[in-house]
Amino acid sequence: MNIWTTARGSDYPLGQLEGKPLGEDTLEIMLGPKNRVGARYFQLTVRDRSGNASQPLLLALYNSGPYPSYNWIEVIKLTRNIVFPEREVTLSETDLHSLFRYLADLIPPGGHIMVEYESAEWAETRLSIGCGIPAVATPLGSMLFRVGCGMAFKDWHFAEGGSEGPRKLQGYKALHEDHRLARAAEMAAELRSFLRRETPPSCRHLWEAARDRTVQILNTLSTDHPSLAVAGKKK
Repeated sequence: MNIWTTARGSDYPLGQLEGKPLGEDTLEIMLGPKNRVGARYFQLTVRDRSGNASQPLLLALYNSGPYPSYNWIEVIKLTRNIVFPEREVTLSETDLHSLFRYLADLIPPGGHIMVEYESAEWAETRLSIGCGIPAVATPLGSMLFRVGCGMAFKDWHFAEGGSEGPRKLQGYKALHEDHRLARAAEMAAELRSFLRRETPPSCRHLWEAARDRTVQILNTLSTDHPSLAVAGKKK
């Protein structure tokens, strides 16, 4: 029995993803069963202009509820290589950003997105966190920040109850504007401290990339706090 059903024509919130553009292709969503806590599995594929459907590029869980913390998406598996019957394409950074923007748009204030970083897709994020780089300055964290789900982070680097699965990064949306401004100031302080730290020799390449992202994030935060902008970074 097929446990996956199309979301086409559904008023379920995830149905909003159906038909969204991704590069030259469009997204299709399939809804799966619920897990033991009531979250719904879903997977995304893309269909090209010739009508060919790809293999799934994303497997995730979606949950919603009356309180902010009840509203979340957990990305269980993501592949940047989109496989069609006769060809294979790789998601660009722009397409990846668009995909996560679509997911973030489903999350209300105070909700969050969780993404595993155990897989090869997020190897740089895993290594960066291991080198002491702030979560928001990693490739995954900075992307969650850019799509609006990165005003605070929790690093699930070990299972607290034995069933949380692989290591994952959890990025939060701000509850309201005052919360966002307060978190922006706290984040800026953390990132400024990071820029002042000496680079560990074994992590030099990762730290240089993270510092570039840090400068970009601080300049974005300076939209609300001009004093947070930076002109450069410590070598």
